[in-house]
Amino acid sequence: MSQLDQDTLRFILEGAILAPSADNHHRVRFRLDHDTLRVTYTEPKLPPPAGYNRALALMSLGALVENLTITASRFGIRAVPLLLPDPNQPDWVLSIHLKPDQTVADPLWEMIPLRHTNRRVYFRGPRIAHAEQAELDSAAQLFPDCQLNWLDDSAIRNQILRLMRRAETERFRTRVLHEELFSAIHFETGWHASCPEGLPPGALGVEPLLRPVFALLRHWPVMRLTNLLGAHYMMGWRACDLPCRLAPNLGFLTVKNADDQSIFDVGRAFQRIWLTATSQGRVLQPMPASAIFALQGASKEGVPVDTQRSLADGWRTALGEAIPLMLFRMGFAKPIPIVAGRGRAEGYIKNG
Repeated sequence: MSQLDQDTLRFILEGAILAPSADNHHRVRFRLDHDTLRVTYTEPKLPPPAGYNRALALMSLGALVENLTITASRFGIRAVPLLLPDPNQPDWVLSIHLKPDQTVADPLWEMIPLRHTNRRVYFRGPRIAHAEQAELDSAAQLFPDCQLNWLDDSAIRNQILRLMRRAETERFRTRVLHEELFSAIHFETGWHASCPEGLPPGALGVEPLLRPVFALLRHWPVMRLTNLLGAHYMMGWRACDLPCRLAPNLGFLTVKNADDQSIFDVGRAFQRIWLTATSQGRVLQPMPASAIFALQGASKEGVPVDTQRSLADGWRTALGEAIPLMLFRMGFAKPIPIVAGRGRAEGYIKNG
């Protein structure tokens, strides 16, 4: 493809890998075949259907593709993705057709390097104005299967917060979820540096006085012992309930069916929402645990059966047939001094 030289390809891929993922680890490789990017998974296939790990993987792919699409538009290139193009090649997760001179630059490309997860406890207001909310709603409406909802009513907000708090508490009470949570954190990096993959501790928003305690809790015997004193409840309150109650805006994305394409589109929609919020000067923290732990297959991946059922019943009571997949809090806050890094684009390119 003559219009896509190596510098342009590198720029587009650098934009793509700046997309968020649950553990700041993109398990993909890119190969350019003429006018098509072939995206393969670094593992033999995606996680099993219906589970929360597959949902996280698909939403991460969606965010990556949205970043890629936006970045490619800067060069007039239209990117047309196809999810899971060949059932006989389960590691081939995406085929992205690149069409030169078929689109105009999306102004959100400038927001891509500025977008970061902000985990400060306190997000200040004011609440989002009507015109700004309309911008965020429009970002989601580009994907018809997705519905953006706002938790403005105090009664429904309290109802949803109970579900969110239960899910976050479970991450400290159940060994599998605890190990999954802490395995993504690179404590060896220290509290004042970043890392190209995984989560640096300094990006977690943990207050200096609590850092030694938090570091100790990564050891399951310590966590299990302190849970006898209710530490998991305290951690769930600190990680979720308190920051959400202090946030001026809470939102969530739902779908009608939790199929692969719909989940993938949620990742794309959420990334556009996040970049739009960044353009408005707002910060955001994704908090999907209560939604993804309610998925049918979550109990096979470490979520206790009673917790999965309780969350699923709670969401059904609150929303009816709508299926939540992503929740987030949003507001204004000072930038965090340490952000998660990324590897170089070259490391994601597969030759041959």
